[in-house]
Amino acid sequence: MYYLIETQDQLDRFFKDEGDECYLQFITNNSETHPKLQSLCALYIYSFSKEKGFIINIDHPEAFELSLPLDYLKSYKNIFVKEKIKALLHIPSLPYTDIQSIYYLIKNEPLGSSYKTGAHAYYERKYGAYNANKIIPITKHHEALTHEFDALYPYINNFKEEEANKWYNEILTPTLAKMASEGIKINDGFKKHFEVTEKFSIHESKAYGWYNFCTTTGRPTNNFNGINFSALKHDSGERDSFEADNDMLIEMDYEGYHPRIIARLIGHYIDEKESVHTQLAQMYFETVEIDSEMYKKSKELTFQQMYGGINKKYLKHEYFSKTQKFIDALWEEFNLNGYIKTVISRRKLLKGNYKNITPQKLFNYYIQAFETEYNITLLSRIFHFLEGKKTKMVLYVYDSMLFDFSLEDGKETLQSLRHLISSDFPVKLKQGDTYSSLKAL
Repeated sequence: MYYLIETQDQLDRFFKDEGDECYLQFITNNSETHPKLQSLCALYIYSFSKEKGFIINIDHPEAFELSLPLDYLKSYKNIFVKEKIKALLHIPSLPYTDIQSIYYLIKNEPLGSSYKTGAHAYYERKYGAYNANKIIPITKHHEALTHEFDALYPYINNFKEEEANKWYNEILTPTLAKMASEGIKINDGFKKHFEVTEKFSIHESKAYGWYNFCTTTGRPTNNFNGINFSALKHDSGERDSFEADNDMLIEMDYEGYHPRIIARLIGHYIDEKESVHTQLAQMYFETVEIDSEMYKKSKELTFQQMYGGINKKYLKHEYFSKTQKFIDALWEEFNLNGYIKTVISRRKLLKGNYKNITPQKLFNYYIQAFETEYNITLLSRIFHFLEGKKTKMVLYVYDSMLFDFSLEDGKETLQSLRHLISSDFPVKLKQGDTYSSLKAL
């Protein structure tokens, strides 16, 4: 097979005259296991200089085995990959460019499922997905991945790096790869709430999630093996299953995050020391004294104003009048240019990608984009801060961050984390042994 590299001599000759750019896809032994836990079966490399796709065998029984050619791979200046988050979990040290991001920034949707031949479907159906890739013939892997490369090539060929591409490739994908690699410790109660099968991604009593950023709003979901980590129920006992691997779980949760984000964008002052819902209740009810019922109602009213449109009777208040002017200005720019750019990554929200869009819905997408981009940029800084420490960040859910905290790192680490996270928006701290037992600090 002219495309198969299975000896050291073939490998040396392939890279002797290889160019500095390629497309790389990983063939894993089990494609349904979490990427953190997968082992490599082979590599598919499309060489732009040779204009051909090759397979370097690592662990497929159909050919001689080679060690991972890491030094050779490091000789590339740029490696296009379908999903950089996965690639970073396989080999973290290579200069990847993420095709998933390129596609998403154009289409505002995820890439389609991987192409499979009839052989893939047959062997997976007969033997299950577990290690099926080692049974599927190498020639069929080559056929499937060449077909997939041909579908992706237009996005590689027409790639022009813009502001958003840079942020997605250098900030978002490495950060979400780091989040996906951490895992969160589970206890014996886990099996009471979740159906655990042989393909379930559990290793050393840790369950692993997967962050998908290719959503309508750009907010990453976190779902793997049927567990929605972003929406674990409070009252079902599910959260009892997750516990600290170090000494305790610490949650840092933004207070009134979206109303405060809006205030920041429209240039309106909101007191950081008082609940934003209390301050908005004082506008709604036109009184300084706010009881518990007013506070609860304030939350409902704010939700309605943010997501359903601002009631005209509240426009006499500066916060809402400024917000309405901001919504109108966004809508005008959107229709004039055919897009608006998000604040941090400068991602274009392209008019052609949104059917039945309204001014309020556009505003909601814009706010959620700010939230996501602010959070991801912050998470990147947090991971740098935690390097060399035992404390780990184990879960990110929109307006909250969960840490598996080690007392060995000292209270200074906790204080520094809080200072870092609350530099622009106030946070509330909670502590507990399990995810369900978190209490205010």
